[in-house]
Amino acid sequence: MQELLTIYEAVQFAANHLEKEVTSSNITYLINYGRIKNFGNNGNILINKKELVGYYDSYYGQRKTNWKDKLGDDIDWHLSFEQCKESETTKHVHRLHPYKGKFIPQLVEYFLDAHTDEFKKEIYFSKGDIILDPFCGSGTTLIQANELGINAIGIDISEFNTLISNVKISKYNLTKLNDVVKTITEKLKVYHSDKNIIEFEEKLLEKLNVFNNEFFPSPEFKRKLRTKEIIEKEYYPEKENKFLKVYHDLIKKYDVKIKQGNTSSFLDKWYLKPVRDEIDFVFELVKKIDDKDIKKIVSVILSRTIRSCRATTHSDLA
Repeated sequence: MQELLTIYEAVQFAANHLEKEVTSSNITYLINYGRIKNFGNNGNILINKKELVGYYDSYYGQRKTNWKDKLGDDIDWHLSFEQCKESETTKHVHRLHPYKGKFIPQLVEYFLDAHTDEFKKEIYFSKGDIILDPFCGSGTTLIQANELGINAIGIDISEFNTLISNVKISKYNLTKLNDVVKTITEKLKVYHSDKNIIEFEEKLLEKLNVFNNEFFPSPEFKRKLRTKEIIEKEYYPEKENKFLKVYHDLIKKYDVKIKQGNTSSFLDKWYLKPVRDEIDFVFELVKKIDDKDIKKIVSVILSRTIRSCRATTHSDLA
């Protein structure tokens, strides 16, 4: 007979089993992405204890075993940081702007802080020391050094990287920043008021929601992908073509121009015309900000925002 757990019981059991913090969000993630099955109904969540143990043991135990088989026992498993949640590896300013190839702050802390273990046998840095990072990227080393009371200097060939790094370690008048962002947001709302793009987007989302519920129900769809009941390469193109007709009908109904006339730059290629128009409108407002520090952080916020609105894949990003 199956031993079924409520989500609260599953959280408690998983935390004891893994000897790390586990939240209800971690468990629902496994259900929503088809890693484990929900045996409940009518909105209730019930989880098979044996299935949960099987998932965790295969994910954590097998991964460590596989790497040791490849590299031998002389491997510092501390550096896997598998006990860290995403909220910890992207803590505070580290999540301010995505950066491809960024290492997590815990990795930097491991080498900079004052702890030792069976692999790290010496302490290399102390408070008041100076660290030079000649390839500082988005500033992870600078930030962690700052937290540990260590001075740090960063160098990078990319001007944008230096902007992100300096924004992360600077101090701001948060009240003033909030006022500036609110003003820009209100002006963007006024900009939208004489256009039909919002109505188009709302109707598109409504149609998408109905379509997704029918053809991509969660979590059943993701589970069927994992079990190969659905063949991804066949299923996706078929459903994409099915929805395209709905999409084109809405474009025609609301008279929305989607493509930009020019494709000479990445801004022309990555963004649909309504989005590009909004980017240009907000960018002009950002350029008029008098306070240099506020202008810098708002420009990074704008960059983060438009990055999320791109019409291209994650793999295309630099």
